[in-house]
Amino acid sequence: MRAWARARWLAMPLALAAFLLGAGILVVLEPWSSRSGLDVSPRENWTSYSWDELSSISDILAGCADEHEAYVLASRYGLCGTDGTLDEGLRKEVTLLDGTSAWVTLVGVAHDERPDGRHAGLTFALCGLSREHAMNLSFEDAEGDHADAVGGWAASEARAWLADTLWYELPADLRTEVVAVQKETAGSVDATDELASTGQLSGSAADWVTQTTDRLWLFSVAELCGSVPARDDLGVDETMCGIYGAEGSQYQLFAQVGAAAFAPCETLAHLGQAADDPKARRTWWLRTKTLEFGDGFWLVGTDGTPLNGLGEDSRVADDPEYAPDELWGPDHTRALVVGFCL
Repeated sequence: MRAWARARWLAMPLALAAFLLGAGILVVLEPWSSRSGLDVSPRENWTSYSWDELSSISDILAGCADEHEAYVLASRYGLCGTDGTLDEGLRKEVTLLDGTSAWVTLVGVAHDERPDGRHAGLTFALCGLSREHAMNLSFEDAEGDHADAVGGWAASEARAWLADTLWYELPADLRTEVVAVQKETAGSVDATDELASTGQLSGSAADWVTQTTDRLWLFSVAELCGSVPARDDLGVDETMCGIYGAEGSQYQLFAQVGAAAFAPCETLAHLGQAADDPKARRTWWLRTKTLEFGDGFWLVGTDGTPLNGLGEDSRVADDPEYAPDELWGPDHTRALVVGFCL
């Protein structure tokens, strides 16, 4: 008799749910924790969560109908404000498998797209890496530009290093939660000189921009700054601005701090600092190819200024302390600020 009564009471919630659904009433019977398979209770801020908890939150955010819904949901778990505002001072410490330290900051919510078309709920920047890396160590051959320089980010040695070396040095609890996303980046139209004539590019953004699938990547100038203004003195014309703008959209954190091309930004300067030597300012690479040159890439200067090669040369001439290595060539090692998604 008791077993029959217990079965009867267990069946009642299912019957009620069926009735409500049949009546067209939407009811969520399960809490978030049981749907995600992980008991995630709200915390004061995102640094208090483990990586698997953040991954579960990210999965829920990925299913939101739009950016506003994602912001509201994320705010309930201490990730951001209801308008998407992020706390730029928050950091989560990370120890790589080689024993060196780094740190992570949250830069965007429901911003990036996975290969299957779904959004990745959370985007982070991995900063403070002690080791630096060149974009392309051998960027020229006997005939001029090397293939990896012509191919831009997609063929760069830095991209290969992130995928083949740094990836395996991430702590296992983080690495298992990272998801691949699609990245738009400008390379060359073909293997010939990119400039149809001085200051004029051939083709359009559609001809130049290619898509890669990456678990770890470097940020583009568009993702940092949103847009690039034409600068005749630095070789940037309107066509180039359009191509640069096709490399993604500005992340929430960088919009908040007012990051802009050719302008200093204290937050961007801090991102380039090494975790083991926070007083040292370093330049760091962007994945954006300098369309004005066959082998250059954009970078962020020691004062947080996103610049193309001519821009850095100009700054070094005015202030030798601005960029101690003095050269913008892609064979020079610089700090890497690495993006990834959960």
